[in-house]
Amino acid sequence: MTTPTRPPGPAAPSTDRAPGPARALSDLAAATSAEWVKLRSVRSTWWGLATALLLMAVVAPGAAVSVISNMQNGLVPSADVPASEMAVYATMWVVQFAVIAVALPAVTSEYSSRSIHSTLQAVPARVRMLTAKVLSLAATVFVATVVMGTVGTLLAHLVMLHPVFEGYGTLHPKDAAVDVVRMAVYLTAVSVLTVGVGTTLRSAAAALTTVFMLILGLPVMLLLMGSEMGVHLAGRLPFFAGISFVDSAFVIGSFDDALSPPTGGTVLVCWALASLAVGALVLRRRDA
Repeated sequence: MTTPTRPPGPAAPSTDRAPGPARALSDLAAATSAEWVKLRSVRSTWWGLATALLLMAVVAPGAAVSVISNMQNGLVPSADVPASEMAVYATMWVVQFAVIAVALPAVTSEYSSRSIHSTLQAVPARVRMLTAKVLSLAATVFVATVVMGTVGTLLAHLVMLHPVFEGYGTLHPKDAAVDVVRMAVYLTAVSVLTVGVGTTLRSAAAALTTVFMLILGLPVMLLLMGSEMGVHLAGRLPFFAGISFVDSAFVIGSFDDALSPPTGGTVLVCWALASLAVGALVLRRRDA
C-alpha cells in the first residue's frame, strides 16, 4: 500500500539569511556595551586617563610661560594663536602617549591573557567585535580629552592673567572650544590608530614600537635627513598631519608644502582607518 504524499507547501524560511539592519545595529550596540564594561572595569584605563589629565594640568601652565617667553623674544609670532592655546597644543604631544597607553591594552592584553577566545565566542563576527572595541574606546577618549583640553586651556589662561604676561592672555571662548575639539579628535584618531596596530601585531611591545615610530620616530628621522622628499613625507605622517589639523601655524613657515587644516584632518583619518582596515583583515584571516 502506498502512502499518499502531501502536496508541497511553501518553503520554510531560511535561517542562514544575514540579519537585517535593525538586528545588525542591535548586535553592534550590545557588543559595544560589553566592550565598554570591559574597558571601564580595567584599572589601567583609569590610571592612563588620570595620568593624561595630570600631565595636561601640570604641563600646560608651564608651557604657557615658555610660549610667552618665546613670544617676547620674537621666536614665535604673537598674533597668530593665543599663548594659552599654544600651550595646550604643546602639552597635547605629551598627553598622546598616555592615551596610547590606554588604547593599546584594549587589544593586546586580550591576546596575552588568551581572553580573546571568550571574546570571540561571545561575538563570533570578528569585524563587529573590532568595531565595538573602537566605538567604546573612541567615545571614551574623545570625552576624556575634551575635559583635559578644557582644563589645560583654563589653567594656562589663569597663569597668563598675571600682570607680567599682560597682552598675551586673551582667551576667545568660541575659538578655544573649537581648538579643544580638534585636539580631542586628534587624540581619538591616535587611539584608533593604536587599536589597528595592536590588532595587527597582537604584541604590546611590537605595537608600541610601531606606533611610537609612526607618531614620532619616523617623522624626526625624515626631518633630520634634510631632503625635500623627507620633509614632504614627514608632513604626511600622522604626527605632522595632526599638527596641521589642530593648528597649521605650527608648520606653516617651516614647511613650504604644509597641509591645510582640512587636508591634515583627512590625512590623519586616513591613517587611522587604514590601520583599522589592516587590523580587521588580519583578525579575519588569522586564528586567535
